[in-house]
Amino acid sequence: MITLRGAQRMRRAAAGALVAALILPATASAQDGGETADTDLTVTGHGWGHGRGMSQYGALGYAVDFGWSSEEILDHYYGGTTAGTVPNSILTVRIDASRDEPTIVTVDEGAVVIFDDDGNTTHVAEDRVLRVTALAGGGFELADGPTCAGPFVTRPGTVAGEELRLASAATAAGASAGPIRLSDGAIAGEVVVGDWDGDGDDDIGVVANGSWRLWDDGPFGSADAPDHTMSFGESGDTWVVGDWNGDGVDRPGIFDDGTWRVKAGLTTESRVVSRTTGTAGDEPLVGDWDGDGDDDLGVRRGRQWLLANSDEEGITIDFEFGRSSDAAIVGDWNGDGTDDPGVIRDRRWHRTLDFHETEDLPRINGGTAAESLVGDWDGDGLDTPATIVGGAIDVGDGIEEGDTSPRIDPNIPLEHSIQRCVSSTRTSYYRGELRAVHNDGAQRTVNAVAVESYLRAVVPLEMPASWALLGDGTGAEALQAQAVSARSYALAENRTSYARTCDTISCQVYGGRATRNGDTITSNEHPLADAAILATAGLVRSRDGEVARTEFSSSTGGWTAGGVFPAVEDLGDGIDRNPNHDWTVSIAIATVEQRWGGRQLDQISVTERNGLGEDGGRVETVELRFGDEVFTMTGNEFRRAFGLKSDWFTVDWARNAAPDRRDDCICPEAWPTNELDDAFG
Repeated sequence: MITLRGAQRMRRAAAGALVAALILPATASAQDGGETADTDLTVTGHGWGHGRGMSQYGALGYAVDFGWSSEEILDHYYGGTTAGTVPNSILTVRIDASRDEPTIVTVDEGAVVIFDDDGNTTHVAEDRVLRVTALAGGGFELADGPTCAGPFVTRPGTVAGEELRLASAATAAGASAGPIRLSDGAIAGEVVVGDWDGDGDDDIGVVANGSWRLWDDGPFGSADAPDHTMSFGESGDTWVVGDWNGDGVDRPGIFDDGTWRVKAGLTTESRVVSRTTGTAGDEPLVGDWDGDGDDDLGVRRGRQWLLANSDEEGITIDFEFGRSSDAAIVGDWNGDGTDDPGVIRDRRWHRTLDFHETEDLPRINGGTAAESLVGDWDGDGLDTPATIVGGAIDVGDGIEEGDTSPRIDPNIPLEHSIQRCVSSTRTSYYRGELRAVHNDGAQRTVNAVAVESYLRAVVPLEMPASWALLGDGTGAEALQAQAVSARSYALAENRTSYARTCDTISCQVYGGRATRNGDTITSNEHPLADAAILATAGLVRSRDGEVARTEFSSSTGGWTAGGVFPAVEDLGDGIDRNPNHDWTVSIAIATVEQRWGGRQLDQISVTERNGLGEDGGRVETVELRFGDEVFTMTGNEFRRAFGLKSDWFTVDWARNAAPDRRDDCICPEAWPTNELDDAFG
């Protein structure tokens, strides 16, 4: 039996230069007099994966056993980087399983549509499966059928272009207009914004002549019936909306010369409560000024902002900001749970924090006061702009000046999500849109999805979401570290001209929103992972002004491999739950010999290590001797060739080599094991 051991410590191992020779018999068996047949290599080692950057088990160990925060975990593994923030921009993800295949899509409810960059629908497949095939001469052929299995009927003509964008009708506004779309004429009144169902993201309502129509999701066109209707007020009233009791649900209100009348519910019969703040001529303001979870009242009088906390009497905040001709806006600009002022001036949004007179946040682009809305459109805790344009609510990131990257359908119902046909009985659901792309004569399928929505189907596939419950909840810090690492890695990628990243282990594992197999639907998202993503919304690791490519692996074995980030000792990786800190596998000698054309294996030697950790660390160079022929491999090449978990393993002597094959041994035949160890330092 030949043993490669990663767990046994060799005394006084010389870093990077330890050479351990392994003499192997060509054939040996129990009949030859040996106790066992020398037919296998028993390989034990440390860690699983490349070992660069963060260890996932190490992150768990540091969170649960050491009490570290996610920021401390990230600082440890990604030396030389700092925390930064990014907008919730659109990420393009290549679907590798559909390489060179037609893009076949469907939706549970409604229609599949093809739309252009302006959000205009160009083709529709109503209650049909749509197949899009890239043609060798350019353009696309369209066909539709009743199921993913077909039969498909080809439509006449072709569709020009190098890329087609596909979505459900509910999200046909897609990448150009964000999650909310009203058909022309649907806005017959004044648009109001509020969280009518308490799910954490803001929704749309329309008020006309005291008639309120409120949608929990959408609306997705004029035919989409509102979820709540009520009568309250009359033409000419000034409408307000707020969470008056801190239960997470917004309700209507009316401001009339300093008198506020607010509804306790979302029905005509709900009782009305009266309050007083301000006087005639004031502009009403609603916001959570003290961060206690319920909305407070306030008014703007010229440049003067007069705000009243609900738990105190009278005006508690009095300061000046903006110009009297500006339009006032209010929002939580930094996600701290407290609303702050802003103004619109010439389509530019000026915002401040903590009621300072200075402008603490960069100006961003938005619509005019008449066109503009403010809301938390995806439930990430940040309020951002939206603009009413031509019957659509255009939702942009609103994070950096000039950034027009949209958010795509973060919270639409599953039945409105676009699906890709994987087989005749299996589909994958995706948030956002799918794109059929020409790529040098071949076809590719791409998912365009908001970064935060993408992460919802990455984080729980890369790290068990249940880890958040370990250590009395301290394991949540590991999941948050994974969210930041996954976000940074994806944004640092630049795979192709048409897709920034991919959906396999070559990039990060991404399964889309859910999968359907027959009648069974399995979600790829998890509430605990969603919580970790929300807690770290927009956070990345940066270096030299760029998002860092934050690699990670299951287990480092006790030391990271170094490279882009400095190598560090990884004590967290030794957590008892880690089955990959130390491991054992066997390799048949015949497998090694077969790889080299049946040559007879004589010797394997590790000739170089990186000097970090037990046994001298990770293997950098391996030599294999077949008679007079010598082949050299890197430790990673050896690992990949024989399916090892990592490149951290050790070579030890075998004692049962046949006598006629011991001529090259540099040690006495009777040397005991302890003297053998001493001989190699």
